[in-house]
Amino acid sequence: MARFGDLFWKALVLTVIVFLLGVFLGFALERNRINDIEKEFQRIDLQWGDAKLQTLYYQNLEPRFCDSAIRENLEFADKVYNEGLKIDSYDKATFLSDGLELERKKYALLKVEFWLNTIVLREKCKAEYINLVYFFANDPELEIESEQSTQAEILKDLKEKYGKNLMLIPLPIDMDISMINIMKGTYDISKTPTILINEKIKVEGLQSFDELEALIKNEQK
Repeated sequence: MARFGDLFWKALVLTVIVFLLGVFLGFALERNRINDIEKEFQRIDLQWGDAKLQTLYYQNLEPRFCDSAIRENLEFADKVYNEGLKIDSYDKATFLSDGLELERKKYALLKVEFWLNTIVLREKCKAEYINLVYFFANDPELEIESEQSTQAEILKDLKEKYGKNLMLIPLPIDMDISMINIMKGTYDISKTPTILINEKIKVEGLQSFDELEALIKNEQK
């Protein structure tokens, strides 16, 4: 009986040690992942500075430089979009994400800056791409979260189909970012998901691929 008791306690201690090692290893891996995310956001800081300089430059752009400016902005669009895909994958993979809120706000500001650039270039240079701004909640209720997830996948499919002809700009409306709050007031954005096309067509609620494509094609005429 005593031997059985010794075996039980040894097994219990071994189980606790293995459990604690698993927990510590999990936190170590998570810390490494967060370090990778923070490096990614440092790159976003640089891109944001680049975007702000582009904004100043585009406001005084001469028509003869339009082609190169549009080309550069399209390349920048791809960078912003791909950064967003990386951040989405990081958010899904990490559970220690509370400390990343500031970085996510920086990324949101980068997207606002990019949006402003696309507006300026479309007006000054008659660029033919479509601006599609997707307003979503960063911390939605369960029902809204389901709609947003579906809408996000539909928008990814649209982006894949239209490529550089579609500027897809997702913006969170609930992170208390002043510039986004101004945009919310300007375009009367009060619920999610909401989509704004070329700063003049607003649709609220979940939209199908076909419904959005019809709006895009109508803007391309």
